Amino acid sequence: MLRYTLRRLILLIPTLLVVSLLAFGLNQCTPGDPIAQRLPPPQDGVQSYENYLNAYLRLAKEEGLDLPFFYFSLHTAAYPDTLHRILPLADQANVRRLIGQFPNDWPLTQAYFQQLRTLRILFNRTDLSHHSDALIEARRVLENLGYQYQVPNIKASLASLEEQVRLDTTLARMGAQEVNQLITNFHALEAAPASWKRYLPAFQWNGSKNQYHTWLWKIINGDLGVSTITSQDVAEKISAAISWTLRLNLSAILIAYLLAIPLGVYAALKAGTGFERRLNIGLFFLYALPSFWVATLLSQFLTSPEWLNLFPSMGVGEINPEASWIEGLGVRVHHFFLPVFCMVYGTLAYVTRQVRASMVRILQSDFIRTARAKGLSQRQVLWKHAFPNALFPLITMFGSLLPRAIAGAIIIEQIFNIPGVGLLTINSITSKDWPIVYALLLLTSILTIVGILLADLLYAWADPRVQLHQQNQEVHV
Repeated sequence: MLRYTLRRLILLIPTLLVVSLLAFGLNQCTPGDPIAQRLPPPQDGVQSYENYLNAYLRLAKEEGLDLPFFYFSLHTAAYPDTLHRILPLADQANVRRLIGQFPNDWPLTQAYFQQLRTLRILFNRTDLSHHSDALIEARRVLENLGYQYQVPNIKASLASLEEQVRLDTTLARMGAQEVNQLITNFHALEAAPASWKRYLPAFQWNGSKNQYHTWLWKIINGDLGVSTITSQDVAEKISAAISWTLRLNLSAILIAYLLAIPLGVYAALKAGTGFERRLNIGLFFLYALPSFWVATLLSQFLTSPEWLNLFPSMGVGEINPEASWIEGLGVRVHHFFLPVFCMVYGTLAYVTRQVRASMVRILQSDFIRTARAKGLSQRQVLWKHAFPNALFPLITMFGSLLPRAIAGAIIIEQIFNIPGVGLLTINSITSKDWPIVYALLLLTSILTIVGILLADLLYAWADPRVQLHQQNQEVHV
């Protein structure tokens, strides 16, 4: 058993690495800039663009966004090795597009980009005493140039910028020379011949100083990042939500299994009778009822003064600090009754069917007939000989318990406004708080893998033939 366990644990490592790569890759593909979401946007004359850049670069360095993505990079030789250091991310993306549009030598693209940034800093200073419509328009045009990479659009923006500077003499004294330099740099970029480097692949080894390595090391140390909306630690937000989800889901799972196992065993014992047929009809009926529909009906008719105001409509209740634990338990049970009920009936129907089917098959086995022939009692035959051999379906379902206990019942938590993982997931998706979404995705994936591992180990514990079968396969290989 120890050897089998160690072998399964070793196989767990590459699986977890693949999951981490998928979670990191999805995180990188997410639209938006996590640093820009945490900073107030640069506004005309209110915040200087230079201060915004300094604040952005400081946060980006803290989060490791100035590092390459992975241990190695593979791109065309036209891209510079230090492209990942160009920040903000919007500027980096536009530089990529400029290189694709003008595949010349990198110094020409760099000169145009640097001159554009110099102008944006110059025209967005907060210490300017000059204010005019031309300055406001020039700021808008410069911001647009930061996103433009096609020749007609850039030419139109440069012409507009030149016109604003020509109309305003104060603006001309301040930045006419810089604007002319920007136009000159763009013409040089446009006229330069395409570089042969765009046809050559370039491989670059980045070592351990990359974003994936930094992200993975933080995850191993329990650092899941910071919310881009509230700047709150992601681990703290998830921990607070998990406590409510665990109470809700574990209560529902425990009640469902405690009812389903004896009911399934009894149904198998009464197989073919009228009781078993009526029970099957009832279970199919329960299983066919959508939980969100039942939850909505119960919330409408059992929590409203217009019908029956028997339960609170939402929330988990407030407990007086001076209340006894019995009073606190009563408050929680009162609030959790309807959500737990909505989660129990579907699981109860499914598990009962699985236990019943497995027990019917086992009760027809020869060793069960032998046990009965020896004069063993019905209880001994059922619980000592039949039930342990009917555990496989329950073990299979056990593998999904861990992720299910954490992932939460999203719809149920939403309907009853329970501040668990499900509600946190919905709120994070709608507010585009991606660090929380991907932390939950990673956590659920890891728990799914761990659940499968535990199920495999329970298979081997319940039936040693599982270990022997795998060992025999290795011998034949």
